[in-house]
Order: sequence, then structure tokens, then C-alpha cells
Amino acid sequence: MKYKKVLLPPEPYYSGRVTRYPDRKVAFESGLRWHGSYEISYIKKGKVRLNKLDCEIILNAGDVYVLNSQEVHSYEDIGEDTQAVMLNIIPKAIAPYVDDPHIVPSFKQPEGEALEFIRKAMDILHGYEEYKSKLISMKVRAVMYSVAYYLIRDCIDNDIQYVHGSQADDFDCAKSAIRYMHDNYKHEITLNEIANYVGMTPAHFSKYFKDKTEETFSKYLRRVRLEHAIDDLRNKKITVRLSGVDPEKYYTVTDMDSRQSKIYQGKELTSQLPLILEKPHSSLLLKYKVTNEKPNKE
Repeated sequence: MKYKKVLLPPEPYYSGRVTRYPDRKVAFESGLRWHGSYEISYIKKGKVRLNKLDCEIILNAGDVYVLNSQEVHSYEDIGEDTQAVMLNIIPKAIAPYVDDPHIVPSFKQPEGEALEFIRKAMDILHGYEEYKSKLISMKVRAVMYSVAYYLIRDCIDNDIQYVHGSQADDFDCAKSAIRYMHDNYKHEITLNEIANYVGMTPAHFSKYFKDKTEETFSKYLRRVRLEHAIDDLRNKKITVRLSGVDPEKYYTVTDMDSRQSKIYQGKELTSQLPLILEKPHSSLLLKYKVTNEKPNKE
């Protein structure tokens, strides 16, 4: 049996998590990503490109794909009206049910009975409209452990397993840097600080990070902060206030993604911004500036 030492990130607060697309687009908009949990993807409708470090995989309607812990990946919606659901399961949740709880198993792609069961289970998860009730949470947990059962029973890859270790591979510094950003996004993080954290010079780290993630350090950090801001706004109902907005003045507000602009009076802007943020897929990338123009009355 082969072993590969990896730098495992801290376990998240959840044992399992369900993400539906397009209800929540973070998984499809964040570029290259990695996490300690297993991720089982099911395409209900449409087509998705799964990008891995060594290959690209096209997932069509009805396909199921299992990503192992630590696998670097990204998703791209290349279909029409695509619908998908992802189930994340942390290794700690299944540790009591494998032969050695200190080993993080690697799973092969499910086939036969396991594939059919997991496909039906993921279809059930996709059908849930509400996850907040305790009974639905109980059903989700039951489905999660049923999926884990078939993965452990039929899909363990005995050719390679993962053990906790500190010996870095070529990607571990990038993983450490990404984890550092997620843990410290509320504070100022400089290039020198994060380069020092992973033991590189700033120039070397910049080149290395861009090579591994296809994004600059500063762009990746902005996206991490944006993702957390979206989560905070949706899950913790944080109140948003605009500083320096005069209720009586007029402002040109530009969506930095679509480059479309609209004129609001200050009092209208402050009252409508929370509505903008509550829309599931609206951008937070907005800028506003004072204008002498007034909105056209239709």
C-alpha cells in the first residue's frame, strides 16, 4: 500500500454539508479550490466541466463524481439551465467506521450498486427545498451516512491512502497560504506576511502562488473576503450601512461585473442596498459616486 503525506487543514465545524447549484454559486465561481472534506457531485441537469490538476472531466446529467480529501479542483458550468448538488463529508465523520481511524481513505469512483444508490441519494438531497428544520437535518444526515457506507464498503482505493504528516509536497505551501487567508481574512494580510508564513521570499511566493492557483495573491485574497462576506450576509443577517452617503444627494451606482450604472438618491440607495445583497446571485462589487444628474422618471 502506498502512503502520501499531506498537510491536512483543520476540520470544519460541520460533519456534512449540502450545496445546491445554482442556489449557491460559490463552488462554481471560486476557481481552483481544495478542502479536507470529500466532495460528491451529482449533476441533475445540464453539463459541468470539472478541472483537476492532471485532467478535465465532463460531467453530464445523471453523472456522479467523488473528489477525495485534498484534491485541488474547480467547476465550470458549460451547459444550459444546469442544476447540481454537492455533498461534503469530512474524514472525521467516517473515521470510526474504517479499519484505521488515523488513515484518511482515498475512494475510487463508484460503480454498480454503489453508483446507483449514491445517484438516488444525491437526487433526494437535490429535491429538498428547505434544510433548516430539525427533521430535514436528520434526514440529510441519514442520507450522508448512507452514501458514506457505500463508499467505505465498495470504493476504498487500497493503492493509496493518506496519513497526517508535515512533509510538504509541491502544493502544500499554496494550501497553507489559502488556509491562512481563510483564517485571517478579517485582518490585514500583506504579501510579506504570508510569504514569511510559508517560508518563501515575497517574489518567489508571488510567482509560486500564481503558478499553482492561476490567480495573484491579492486577487485570491479579495475573493476569499468576498466569499466570507456573502456567507456572513446570508447566514448571520449582518446589517449593512453605507458611510458618507448624503440622503438628499444623487449617486451613480455601478455594478462592477456588468458595468451597468443606475442613479439613486442617497436615501433610496441606503434603503435598497440590503435588497441588492439579499438577491441570491447579485454581486457585491459596487461603487458609487456623487452626480448632478437625476434618475429619469418613467
